[in-house]
Amino acid sequence: MRMKTRRRYHGKDRISALPDCLLLQILSNLEVYRAVQLSILSTRWKNIWKHMSVVTLHHRNFESIESFATFVSQFFSFRTGKSSLQALNFECFRYFDAELLKRIIKYLFSHNIQRLDMSVPCSLEHFPLCTNFSYHSLTSLKLIACQEINHWGRQGPVFPNSLQFPALTYLYLGFFTLLCTTDDGYADPFSVFQSLNTLIIKDCPLYNHITNVEDSLFISSVTLVNLTIVLPLSYESYKFKLSTPNLCSFNFTGNPFQNLSGHNNISNTNFSYIKHVRIGLTSKKVAKFPSILSNWLLELALMESFTVTSNTLKILNLFPKSWKIDFPYLHNLKLLKIETHEFLSLPNGREDFLLQNAPSAKKVIFPGPSLKDLAKEDRRRIKQFRYRY
Repeated sequence: MRMKTRRRYHGKDRISALPDCLLLQILSNLEVYRAVQLSILSTRWKNIWKHMSVVTLHHRNFESIESFATFVSQFFSFRTGKSSLQALNFECFRYFDAELLKRIIKYLFSHNIQRLDMSVPCSLEHFPLCTNFSYHSLTSLKLIACQEINHWGRQGPVFPNSLQFPALTYLYLGFFTLLCTTDDGYADPFSVFQSLNTLIIKDCPLYNHITNVEDSLFISSVTLVNLTIVLPLSYESYKFKLSTPNLCSFNFTGNPFQNLSGHNNISNTNFSYIKHVRIGLTSKKVAKFPSILSNWLLELALMESFTVTSNTLKILNLFPKSWKIDFPYLHNLKLLKIETHEFLSLPNGREDFLLQNAPSAKKVIFPGPSLKDLAKEDRRRIKQFRYRY
């Protein structure tokens, strides 16, 4: 009996026949080294990677940091000079040549970079962002100054106070040092960004050469809508002043050392306009936090959604007398979200005091990071900031 054989298809290479714009869109979902590997498929693919406008470069995909640096250098050298680069995701957790990094930064801003996400070791003495930088194309910037293995405890690079990014709407800053340069001890690096919509500050210590002035962070922006502050673990006092009249979302992790509008009696922020709030307390030294936090809730009286961690609830319930008075807050609350952790149980419904003025609000309980993840994060942050200024 004769077996039928499957007819082989000898049609055209339909993928290679796609226009360049579609091929580049496909390649943008791959890391660069994969895109370069595809260049051996045919002459059609040989040079297409040189025109990629969305690029991902991670050192973990290479056998050594030397091979990664060589690849990065060749990649930017072989790119077509007129090709614009819209977005770069660059990640390297080991020492990376400072001169090569400066070359990359210079290339990016000379090719109209719009979105930059970069994590590099802060063993570099100076991060290659100069105060005379002025780039009108950049809209999103995420910088994380991770520390190289075996180099924990070094001061993070200083974030310049005079960067000129007029189109910047999103800024994420992690593990940078913020210099207090004003006479009254304020660090003010963000007021130069005239279009900023979202600001995330994570583990950014303050540094002041003048020892008799209290360090404080000043955030001033009429365009800022979303603000996230994650305080360094090593700080026992970290104060900030806000002048953000259009702020709508406020996310805070750390310990509240001040009233929101009472710091130095200066504030141009109407906190009652803030609609979405998240608060997560971290310290075990809780004696003064409940009174400060109750003042926060008074100032954030018109919030519509409130996310609170189980650790924060535990701290608040150590002082039940603080909540016996019917405070005039949270009348507009529509959603209460409780972020739980596996090692902290909820205080048996005692969180309902937050709903005493909004009984129709919906309450949602959802799991936060696991104990393993939190321990890993705490160890990393403690190592990062075990030094004191």
